[in-house]
Amino acid sequence: MGAKAALVVFGDVQAALQNGATPDRDAAEAVVRALRPGCEITPADDGDLCEDAYPADGLTYVAVLPEATIVCDQELATVPVAEHVLEYAGDRPLVVFAQNSTSGWLAFAEWTADGELVRAHDAEDHGQNGLADAVATELFGFTSENPPSAVLHGFRVTHPDQAARAAAFDAAVARMVQAGPRRMTLAADGSLVPLTDPS
Repeated sequence: MGAKAALVVFGDVQAALQNGATPDRDAAEAVVRALRPGCEITPADDGDLCEDAYPADGLTYVAVLPEATIVCDQELATVPVAEHVLEYAGDRPLVVFAQNSTSGWLAFAEWTADGELVRAHDAEDHGQNGLADAVATELFGFTSENPPSAVLHGFRVTHPDQAARAAAFDAAVARMVQAGPRRMTLAADGSLVPLTDPS
């Protein structure tokens, strides 16, 4: 499956994980409600950072610790970062880090406690795994492939238009199935391109 992560971190994650404090579930729910306005939020089973750093669609995992708040959420871990996420950081440092080594996608952004953007990156290139590991190690003290064990509180997040979203997804899948499989080949640069020669 490769290395995958969808992390939004407010504060000092390395200090938070070294402290070993127990995360606060009520505070975690408040975080999800603030970061996912308008959505229905329901409790889900707890998870662990070593397994749930890249949660499935519709799931958010949160750990609220004294030194940092850790959020694992595919929709929130994007660059550019949603304005309400930046506002929620307040006077805390903010880091957003998203990786999917299967597709070669890597995105990250870092802000100081006073809101200054330090760096940002968003690109899809299969040669980025080394960069991803270096950045994640610097920011978090671990890589996407080897996160430490830490309790995360789970929540199901449902959009008000969830039924329409699901229908649109099902329609897209149906169109792909109807079109039939496409044969692909590797281009000289290593990217996948459609194979036009039927032989």
